[in-house]
Amino acid sequence: MQFAWRLGRTVLVALIAGLTASGLGLKFAANNPFETRIAPPPPPALAVKWQRPAFPPTPDLGNRVARSVATNSRATRGHERTEVPPRAVNPPRPLNRIGPTLLEQIPELAELVVCHSDEDTSAAADVIQGCIDRAAPRSTVEILPGRYMLQHQIVVSKPLTIRTATPGSDLPMACTVDETQCAVLVAAPDLVAQWGPLFIKSTSGVTLEHIVIDGNREARNASDATRRCQDGDNTYGFNVSVLECASCTVTDVVSTHAICGTGMVWIGADATIQHSAFRANGDSATRIWSDGLTLLFAPRSVITENEFVDNTDVALIIGYGVGARLERNTVLQRTQPAFAGLMLDNFDSNDLTSAGDFRGAVVAHNRIDCGAQLCTFGIQVGPRPWHATQNVIGGELYDNEVRGAKIGINADGAGVVDAPTTVYGNSIEDVPPGGRFAACAERIPADAINVAPTSVVDRRGDPMQAGSHSSDSCQLWSDIAGEE
Repeated sequence: MQFAWRLGRTVLVALIAGLTASGLGLKFAANNPFETRIAPPPPPALAVKWQRPAFPPTPDLGNRVARSVATNSRATRGHERTEVPPRAVNPPRPLNRIGPTLLEQIPELAELVVCHSDEDTSAAADVIQGCIDRAAPRSTVEILPGRYMLQHQIVVSKPLTIRTATPGSDLPMACTVDETQCAVLVAAPDLVAQWGPLFIKSTSGVTLEHIVIDGNREARNASDATRRCQDGDNTYGFNVSVLECASCTVTDVVSTHAICGTGMVWIGADATIQHSAFRANGDSATRIWSDGLTLLFAPRSVITENEFVDNTDVALIIGYGVGARLERNTVLQRTQPAFAGLMLDNFDSNDLTSAGDFRGAVVAHNRIDCGAQLCTFGIQVGPRPWHATQNVIGGELYDNEVRGAKIGINADGAGVVDAPTTVYGNSIEDVPPGGRFAACAERIPADAINVAPTSVVDRRGDPMQAGSHSSDSCQLWSDIAGEE
């Protein structure tokens, strides 16, 4: 059971490893001066963005991901000093740059394209893809409200705004409140598409707003995509993949009913993801799990005022977030359990230039409500008990509210001497008093806060009592028992 779950998570880990090994993703190309250094969030007026090489055709990328499943697993050794990459104060201008040149900013290139397609027909994906392909960069593509059955993947690889059209109405739209007023892109029962029904890749300046993406999990239970999930390749169970998209934005988007893996996976700096909802992704009863939102690499990004309801792996997880802000998000577990509500991770990588660095990141004012102990960890900081890789570094967590988790905040693999993780001023309620994890051979208590012995955490004088035990994977499968 535990092995099957780890297989499901492996492909997300392998995605980082594959992109890094190929020079296409999180580790920059050999001639890029940023390869071995981390640039800090620059002042707005001096902001510099860079273009990484474009993705190759999807099958080739998929093969590299499959070949990169084996990742390193060097264990952290107590409080030994971890080498922390220096911050570049005034980085040289990268060789490649994301963003339009002056000649590319000619206003007449932009246009409004309104897509007209019959609902629930096999032509819907063709019509929508045609609208996207014909639109000039920086145009707006509008799709009329309705349900559109997608027989194949829709791909976006240029700066566009894609949204639901609102003909004859000036009223504000809220797909998170009423999906029926929006364009709903539904995966067809027999859809088999690596990276999901919507794939945004190798571009910048894409905006998704007022759109619903429905993975149609129940209708695809017997599909080849579900079988691939069961066999350990969860990239066929995603709803949305946003890979190598700089300065991209998601507003009032709903991602729901992903088969497995994630409702949305993200690689790209300077993202804004706001006022959106990630709901009912994955199915814990059949052991096919899914995150709500998986941010593999999102430095200087703002993730705010989103709702995560009944996702089944980790509701909101980020693997690299220098200067990122995760604020005022809500996680609710009501009908099925999740392993964690919110997590700062490194996706089993020891490379701090692409994973596990949260210096300057703020995680604040989030609400995680696990109901009746439907989260193992309300907030998880660090890779353990999932991985034995080195500690994540940095990050400041305060003014978060956690309710009903088996452990409110678990810091295991968090912080190093030169870059501690800061955790203080959080509210934690409804942790089972005197409880312990029944499935674990060693006694592991259910604590409001746990700071493992290998973590370096600055609590700023917070008076809340914390435990000090190492985590174990048995906790992920365990109910809570009272004192004997």
